[in-house]
Amino acid sequence: MASQEDSAVNQAGKILSVCWNAGALAASYYDIDQLELYAVQQAIEPRPQYVLLRDLVQRYRPLYYVITGPACFLEDCREVLGVPTAVANQPAPSDLVDQSGGNASQPSNVKIVEYTAQSQAQARGRLLAHKLAGMPPESSERECRTFLESIVPFEQELLVTSVGNLLLLLDTVGDTLSPAQLVTRINLVTPSTQLVIDGLTYEALQIFDASRHPSGFKCGTDTRGLSVYSLFNRCSSKNGEEWLSRLMTQPIRDRAELQHRHDTVQWLLANVRYANQFDQCLKHLTNVGLLYRKLLQGTARNVDWKMLKKNLYYLYSLCKLCALTLEDAQVAGTVVQQLGQYTRIPTNALKHVLYTIDKCLDLEKGDEENKVTIRAGLDPAVDRLREQYDGLREVVLESSRLGLETLQLDMANICVTYLPSFGFVISTQVDEQLQRSGIFQHESFDLVFQADNTAYFQISLCKELNDEFGQMVASMIEHELAVQTRLTTFVGTKFPEVMGVFKLAGKLDALLSFATVAKMHRYVRPLVCDDAKVLQIQGGRHVVLEHRRTYRANDTCVGETNHHLVNVIAADTRTHSAERGTRWVRETNHHLVNVIAADTSVGKTTYLKEVAIICYLAHVGSFVPAAYAKIPLLDSIYTRLDHPESIFSGRSSFMSELYQMASLLQNATASSLVLIDEFGKGTNYLEGKSLLIASIEHLLKRGHSAPITFVTTKFTGIERFLPTVHRNLLVRVHRTPTVRQSRSSTRTSDTLDVTSDDPADPTERLKATYQLAFRAVAFAVMKYHQAAGGQAPATESIRALMESTPITRVPEQCLEISHPPPSRAVQQQHNRHANDDVTGDST
Repeated sequence: MASQEDSAVNQAGKILSVCWNAGALAASYYDIDQLELYAVQQAIEPRPQYVLLRDLVQRYRPLYYVITGPACFLEDCREVLGVPTAVANQPAPSDLVDQSGGNASQPSNVKIVEYTAQSQAQARGRLLAHKLAGMPPESSERECRTFLESIVPFEQELLVTSVGNLLLLLDTVGDTLSPAQLVTRINLVTPSTQLVIDGLTYEALQIFDASRHPSGFKCGTDTRGLSVYSLFNRCSSKNGEEWLSRLMTQPIRDRAELQHRHDTVQWLLANVRYANQFDQCLKHLTNVGLLYRKLLQGTARNVDWKMLKKNLYYLYSLCKLCALTLEDAQVAGTVVQQLGQYTRIPTNALKHVLYTIDKCLDLEKGDEENKVTIRAGLDPAVDRLREQYDGLREVVLESSRLGLETLQLDMANICVTYLPSFGFVISTQVDEQLQRSGIFQHESFDLVFQADNTAYFQISLCKELNDEFGQMVASMIEHELAVQTRLTTFVGTKFPEVMGVFKLAGKLDALLSFATVAKMHRYVRPLVCDDAKVLQIQGGRHVVLEHRRTYRANDTCVGETNHHLVNVIAADTRTHSAERGTRWVRETNHHLVNVIAADTSVGKTTYLKEVAIICYLAHVGSFVPAAYAKIPLLDSIYTRLDHPESIFSGRSSFMSELYQMASLLQNATASSLVLIDEFGKGTNYLEGKSLLIASIEHLLKRGHSAPITFVTTKFTGIERFLPTVHRNLLVRVHRTPTVRQSRSSTRTSDTLDVTSDDPADPTERLKATYQLAFRAVAFAVMKYHQAAGGQAPATESIRALMESTPITRVPEQCLEISHPPPSRAVQQQHNRHANDDVTGDST
C-alpha cells in the first residue's frame, strides 16, 4: 500500500493555464494532488522578457498547459515554455488536443485556446456555473456570482478567462469525478508577494541540484546530489516533503508571512520536547487527497477507509498536542497556534468525520471479509439482511468443510463471500498446498475465476442459494452502497476544511525541518527589514560548502551604517585562528555596487553564492547560516553565475552569458539583489572587459535606484576604468604578489581573501610578464610550424599572432605595472575628500 501511495505522490502535478494580452498576464493552475485551483492575479508582463511567466513555469513545473493569447504570444511560448505550439488550425476552446498524437505540430500536453470575445464569454460562463463547497445547493446565478466574486476578482478579464479555460479543460479529462468534486476550493495568489528567481539561479545556487547533461538527448536529467534541499529535507512525511519543496520553490516577499514562519521555527527551537511529539504524529500522515479521490470514484476499499481514519486520527492528535501549548505567550503567531485553536472549534470537521466513520463502518470486520462493512446497529434493514446473509455463508462453509478437509486444506484460509457477478463463492489463497491438494481437478469444486493470487470456487449448494437468495443479497448490497454513498457525501462536504488542516500539518512538518537544520548547524534568525538598501551579514557561511571542508566565515555590509568594511572578509580553507584581517572604518556606506577584482582563484564565486543563498533562505522562512543577518525585503534575485553548457540549448557559452546579462539589466529593480561573476570571460580580453565596465556604469547611472550588486572579475585593472570616487561604487582589488610567490605558495583556497597587501617588485613583475609573452609567441609559432608541414610562418602571420589574444594583454599589463595605482591610504583619503564635495549620485 505504501508503495502505491508513493507512486501516486510522484505522479501528482499541476495543470497551468495562462492568458496574455497587451502586456498583461493572468494565470491559474490546478493542483492534482490537493484537488484545489489557484488563481494568480493579473499583472503587467511585457514581452519578450515574460518574467512572471518564466517564474510560474519554474515554480510549478506543470504537466499540462492551457495557453490563451494572440499569435505573437503563442509564438513566444515556443521559447518560454520550451514546448512547440501551433498557431494555425487552432482547436475550438472546448476541444482537447488529441492525446494519441494525431496533430503532428502540437504536443499532447498543450491546449491552445484562441483569444476571442466568444472564448472569453464561454470561459466566464463556465466559471459562473461552477459549484464550490459552501454554496447553497439551489443557488441562483446571481448568488453564485456573488459568492465567486468574493474569491476571484471578476474585473480582471484575463484572470476570469484563464480560470474558465482551466475548468473547461477539467470538464473533458474523462474522469469519473464531476468538476465540482475535482475543484474543492479556489485560492487567490498575488504575484506582488512572490520573490522572482530564475531557473539558472536555482541551478547555480544548487537549491535542488538539477543538472543538465551536455548531450541533448539527456537534457534535463536530474542528478540529485548534495544540495540545499537535500540538506534541509528532514521531514517526517511525504506531505511535509511536498510542503518543503513548495516553500523552497516559492520564496515570498510577504513580511507578515515570513515573520509567521520565523516565529514558528523559533518556537520549535525553544520547545524541543513538543517538537519531538509533533514529529511522532506527523510521520503517520500520508496522501489524504489521493484517498479522497478514491472515495469519490467509488474505488475505495476497506484498507483505504482505514488509512483515511488513521490520517484523521493522527491529524486530530497533532491538533490536540498543539492545543496544550496555547498557554505559552510565545506561541502566538505560529502554525502551532493555528492547529491548537482549531480543536477549540465545536464544529471542527476532523472530530465529526472521525466520529462518523467510526459509527458507520466496521473496519476490523471489513479486514476479515475484505470488503467495506457497515457497522451493526446503524440501519435495521441492513442488519436484518446481514443476519440472513451470514447464515447462508455458514451453510455454504459447513457444506464444503468435509470436502475441503479431505483435500487437507487449512480452513482458516477459506472464506465464503458473495460476488455480484457470480453469487456465493468459496475463496482461498493460491499456494503450493492448494496446488498439491488437487482441488482444481476435483469434480465438486468448480473454479469460477482466479485473480490476485486468489482462487474462487463454487459447489452445487452455491448455485442453489444464488437462485433462491440472490435477490435478497442484492438488496443487502444495495442498502450498503446507499449508506456508503451518504458517508462519502458527508466526507466530501467536510473535505475542504480537513484539507486545510492537513496543509497546516504539512507546513508545520516543513518548518520543523527548518528548525532541525538550524539547531544542528547553528543558524540564526534573520532580521528582515523594509529598507531595500541595507544588507548586513556577520559570520556568513555557505550552506553546502561548509559540510565538505573547513570554511571561514564572511562578513558583508551594504547600506546606511556607521561602519563599513575596507576589505572583504572571505571564506578560506585556512584553519588557523589568526587575526581575521578585517579593518572597520567609521563612515557612512552608500556602496550599492561592489566590485571585487582578483587575478587568482580566491573564492569570489563562493562568496557570491553564499550571499545569495542567505538572502534566499530568509525569504523562504528559514534561519540562515550566519552569526547575524539583516536582510532587505527583496523582490527578485538575478545572477550571472554558472551556466550549464549544453549542445541542446543551441547557444554558445558567451551568447548564454549575454542573454543572462540582458535579462538581469532589464528586469532588476531597486529592490533586487544582483550577482555577476566574471562576466566577459567567454570572449577576448578587451571586449569582455568593455562589456563588464559598460554594465557596471549602466547600474551606477541609476543612482540610489540601483540594486544591491556584487561583481567579481579577474580584470584587476578595472579600477582604472571606473569612477572609484562614486558614492554608490566600491572597488576591491587583490593582486597576486609575484609569479614566484604564487607558485611556491602552498596555501590552497577556493574562498575569497583579499585582505593581504601587495609587496611585489614592479621590475621583477615586468620581467616576468615579458617572459610569459615571449613564451606565448614561441609556442604559437611552434604550433604553426607543425601545422604548416615544417614551413616558417610569414611576417603577416607573426604580426597577427602579436595582435591576437592573449598577447594583446601584455602591453596593458605592463602599463599597469609601470604605473601602479595609489596606495590604499592615499586612495581612502582621496575618497573621503571626494565624498565631501560630491552632492549628486555621481562625480
